Amino acid sequence: MKPEIKNLLRPHYLTLDGYVSAGMEVTKDESTIFLNANENPFSLPGLEGFNRYPQPQPEALALAYANAYGVDHDQIIMTRGADEALVILTKLFCEPHKDAVLICPPTFGMYGVDARGAPADVIEVPLLKEDGTFKLDQAGIIENASKPEVKLVYICTPNNPSGTSFDHIDVLGIAAALEGKAMIVVDETYAEFSQQSSICEDLNSAPNLIVLRTLSKSYSFAGMRMGCFISSDKEFISLVKAKALDAYPLPVMSIQAAFHVLSPEIQSIAKENIQKLLTERDRVIKAFNASDVVEYIYPTDANFFLVEMKNAKGFLDVCAKNKVILRDFSTKPLTKNCLRISIGTEEENNLLLDLLNKFS
Repeated sequence: MKPEIKNLLRPHYLTLDGYVSAGMEVTKDESTIFLNANENPFSLPGLEGFNRYPQPQPEALALAYANAYGVDHDQIIMTRGADEALVILTKLFCEPHKDAVLICPPTFGMYGVDARGAPADVIEVPLLKEDGTFKLDQAGIIENASKPEVKLVYICTPNNPSGTSFDHIDVLGIAAALEGKAMIVVDETYAEFSQQSSICEDLNSAPNLIVLRTLSKSYSFAGMRMGCFISSDKEFISLVKAKALDAYPLPVMSIQAAFHVLSPEIQSIAKENIQKLLTERDRVIKAFNASDVVEYIYPTDANFFLVEMKNAKGFLDVCAKNKVILRDFSTKPLTKNCLRISIGTEEENNLLLDLLNKFS
């Protein structure tokens, strides 16, 4: 394992004996009789196959992920959505009541929630507002993450809730400055919507880089909870598989559905849907920009946008009364009077714009 990772891991994980589940002992095939997992041998009608535990990390599915993200299959840990990866990484790198994670608000709230639940401290280095958009405070991140207690630095790009994509050069510069000091976790939940390429292209250039990906957003797969995290260090990935995962982390139905959604024909449909959403996003933003109740719309590279309004709470309430639910960020320090609006179907967006016109 690369020292840049090994020296940051909680030391007991290096010697911990992981649990070897029955599903890890052998490769399953239809001709083998399995009497090693205390499973019920009788399937229920309409639920054939669900009486058996799945493989913990199916290699064939890892290959499908690898093909989608342009990495090696043994650089991937498959998780229940990208959210589970946050819990695993905190468990691996942060000693309770001692270590910390660094986040850059406004950003995805679960980074801080999962850390505090460990419990680990949370250090905030807010994004900078410059030229009408948000930027990473590189100097502030490097200075604060150089403290020995900081083990994980979370960077979301495109960022939630601002929609901002951060330049890979800036992110890799932070990774290089913190090599051996902290792991840089780049959350690419919304990468498929972005005009920027994935930082997976630069995975091998930064040993302390971990990339989060998910099928939830771009692949219309939120209900199945399938994601992954990716590292260039295959020994680290092997350690995670052996010592940090639940015995059977992935449900059978989610595995089967993920194979389907990663197939070439479904991927092509997903890409068409992404383009529809981006076209709709531009249409909706244009309409919001023309409204006299809108103060400013932040540039976005995702399937949502952050809008500052003269009366954000009022518009939020009007939408809610008409069963259109928006996300309220109006009371946060860097997003005062702002709402985050996800892009829906054309019909849903038309209803939103009708409410906007009536509110003006």
